Amino acid sequence: MDLLLQFNARRLRVFALRRSTPAPQRCQAPLSLFILTIALISGHPHLHAQAVPPQVPSTAAAQATYSSSSASSTTPDAPLPQQTDFADVPRATPLPPAKPPETLTLDSDTQSQDGDLYTLKGNVEVHYGDHTLYADTITYNKANAQLTLEGHVKLVGGENNEYLQASHGDYNLHNGTGHFYDVNGSIQPRVATAGPTNAKTTVVGASAPPDRTPYTNANPFLFWGREVAKTGPDDYTIYNGSVTSCLLPHPDWQLFSSRFTLSDGKAHAGRTTFKLLGLPLLFLPYVSHPTDTTQRQSGILIPVFGYSSASNHTGSKGITIGEQVYVVVSRSVDFTVGTIFYSLRGWSENGTVRYKGPGDDYLTGHFTALQDRGFYQPTQTGVDPVSGTPIIQNVYTNQGGQDVTVAFRYRLDPATRVVADGEYLSSYIYREAFTENFNQAVSSDITSTVFLAHQSNGHAMDIRIDRYEGQKVVPVADHTGEEVKIFHAPSLDFTGIDRGIPGTPFFYNVQASAAAMKRVQPNFVSPITGRIDVRPEISLPAAFGGWHLMASAAVRETAYTDSRKAPYGPNATPIDADAGLNRADFEFNFDIRPPAIERTFTVPARWHWLLGDQVRHTIEPEITYRDVRGAGNFLNVLRFDDVDLVSDTNELRYGVVQHLYFRPKKQKPLPGCPATTSASEPEEETPHATTDANGIPEAETTAPDSPTRTHVKRFDPCARRGPAPQQEWFSWELAQKTFFDRNFGGAVIDTRRNIFESTLNFSGIAFLTEPRAISPLISRMRFRTSSHADVEWDFDYDTGAKKFNSSNIFLDAHEGNWFGGFSYAKLNAPGRSYTENISSVTNTVTGLTSSATADFSQMRVLLGYGSPTRPGLALAGGAGIDLNAGDAQYTTLQAGYNWNCCGISIEYRQYNLGPVRDEGAYRFNFTLANIGSAGNLRRNEALF
Repeated sequence: MDLLLQFNARRLRVFALRRSTPAPQRCQAPLSLFILTIALISGHPHLHAQAVPPQVPSTAAAQATYSSSSASSTTPDAPLPQQTDFADVPRATPLPPAKPPETLTLDSDTQSQDGDLYTLKGNVEVHYGDHTLYADTITYNKANAQLTLEGHVKLVGGENNEYLQASHGDYNLHNGTGHFYDVNGSIQPRVATAGPTNAKTTVVGASAPPDRTPYTNANPFLFWGREVAKTGPDDYTIYNGSVTSCLLPHPDWQLFSSRFTLSDGKAHAGRTTFKLLGLPLLFLPYVSHPTDTTQRQSGILIPVFGYSSASNHTGSKGITIGEQVYVVVSRSVDFTVGTIFYSLRGWSENGTVRYKGPGDDYLTGHFTALQDRGFYQPTQTGVDPVSGTPIIQNVYTNQGGQDVTVAFRYRLDPATRVVADGEYLSSYIYREAFTENFNQAVSSDITSTVFLAHQSNGHAMDIRIDRYEGQKVVPVADHTGEEVKIFHAPSLDFTGIDRGIPGTPFFYNVQASAAAMKRVQPNFVSPITGRIDVRPEISLPAAFGGWHLMASAAVRETAYTDSRKAPYGPNATPIDADAGLNRADFEFNFDIRPPAIERTFTVPARWHWLLGDQVRHTIEPEITYRDVRGAGNFLNVLRFDDVDLVSDTNELRYGVVQHLYFRPKKQKPLPGCPATTSASEPEEETPHATTDANGIPEAETTAPDSPTRTHVKRFDPCARRGPAPQQEWFSWELAQKTFFDRNFGGAVIDTRRNIFESTLNFSGIAFLTEPRAISPLISRMRFRTSSHADVEWDFDYDTGAKKFNSSNIFLDAHEGNWFGGFSYAKLNAPGRSYTENISSVTNTVTGLTSSATADFSQMRVLLGYGSPTRPGLALAGGAGIDLNAGDAQYTTLQAGYNWNCCGISIEYRQYNLGPVRDEGAYRFNFTLANIGSAGNLRRNEALF
């Protein structure tokens, strides 16, 4: 019968007393050992080392092993059971590694012993585990591991890098607790690593991770106290003392309280006085801050204060005071609720809820509202018929409203998910007047979408409900404004990838949808319109000699339950025809991709610093022919989305894409390394992957010839690295279309903007106002000289009208502490636009001037120096300028300075958005390093 043997090793704690001088006495604690010896008979077959198998053996294999072992034994054979259940046999499992025994070492000039009591005097050092204690005199009680320390006491070490200086104290070695008096000390608490998140810290108990990294330093958490009680490895209580993160002896700021508590990664204090530069500045009833900034904590956020410089008759908000409460519901859910009081306008409520589930699941909701008291604004209501002078009256204006946004994603199973992104806005004026985000203030579109999607085996099915609302004309004194609303309630869509037809070189795919839709616009409300759209397609690809060809043919059938009357003229209001409509068309596409032309150039030595030693130039032509026939009833189709924009066309698209790739220059050998060494990996003459500016491999990229290494090699700092992959330095796309059917099957209406599927897929800027044969020339040009600079220029040039329909320039650069950005947007294209007529007397809108052309020029600039996460000066300024009006719609200036342990930032913002918002706002932010910030200049709204 086999034997199962189990050995338990007893941990031994060894006490050794070493002398630091020749004279002192030496005493040593007794050492006890238990030794267990087992004598085994030599060659006994049942006593052998037990090996832990990687997996549980099968029953048959186990029985065979058992039989073989028994057969070779010298003992009598035992009868085998009919069936052996090896699940009942205990399995050997490795025990976790035990903590190494802690050694106590006592060093001193003189030592004495009285039973369990040891007395050490003169330069005493006690080493135990990861702690070291120093004192003039230490008494050690071996029975309870208690130390009594007197004179020049120090405690150093531990997980928090403790450093305590005290006049006297006591300390227990076993549980790591003790009391110290007249203490100066520091600990190095855990701090969140720099990354995309940071702690939203408060002085009254809240911490959550917002968007940007806070100002931190390497200073420890410094404290002073009459008494410090260490109640655990990470727990401290400080009595009648102060805390700071500034360097001593002259800290910039300090918090004073009769009691500070540090436990579970959090610091708490009550009745606290905050001193700045030695002057009492704030009295705080309660202070709480997590020393571990990766944790979240419920509490009350720091109040915010602000001031609006607008005059009372232009909607000044007055003095602003706000407060919020942050609540951590669970590790996955938290929410924030608060209110803001505007002294001249009223109360505003806000709230945010967040949920982070497994994987990519999340939910975010935000709510704001304002109960506006309103204000009286001098407004020109007419002109005196006798004197011709404007008639000015005080008109009551209320800008209150509500804004609710919700976004979530939830995965039902690996192939099915629910996604939503919605917004409800009760008033565009409310958002324009009270949002702090300039892009939100000038936005006039609201979209909401909810869909359930299922993807499997190359097919995708989804059911979608969406709502679009766009403000096309702003309401003014003599105009009620115009809005367009479009609903899909719901829409079912099916798409599939190309699949081969067995036994043939052909591929096929099918796209289909069914939707119920509604459109609301001034003077027209459509009934709920049903639509079914089916589009099967068959294609034939071919490739030879570097040429790639693709021919495809598709039929499309679209049925509507409603339509509009035709013909109609420019800007005509739709009239419901109260009749269904069927559209059937045939589509043919032929795509030609000739071989790419490329050449590699050697770069002169003087340009190696910019382009490396080689530059590769590639030219990739593109030609596509498209013919659509059968959509001659285009004018009878109601417009809901891009499915309704299909029209007859006969066109040829041609273009060319150029790229310039460069290979970074080879790095020089590191100091101390030879000029030529063997590479860790074989250097390739031609890299396998050619990447564009976004680091995405080209389509022609092939797999490496040798397998990819799956284990970590020993790092050799002198080993020669393989060549860096090529990087895209310059790209330029040029494209144009020729229309053989200049009238698009009779769909073009003169003197108005015409949008078809063919033109929308080519350019986002409308250009059809009459039948034409040539489209504008589109250009997309991008420079990326280095990782520090990026330049892009996109334009649409109308070769017939000899003008730019659009021109957009973007520049982004950063070098060291300097950063900057520039953008220019020019639009001169067909489309109704309105210009507000503003009275120079009252600064109010008196009317609108319409135009058939959308013509505007906008410019954005940003320039700055410094960083909010580093000590020193930081400056930045930005502006949004309307070049046509010659006014700055938005201007902001921000300055900040960070000292060793604190910093301050000040910002001024000016909004000039017409009569709705013409105000300046001042903001500030005071930051304590490693602690948090106070003020109304939020990190996610700052310039840097």
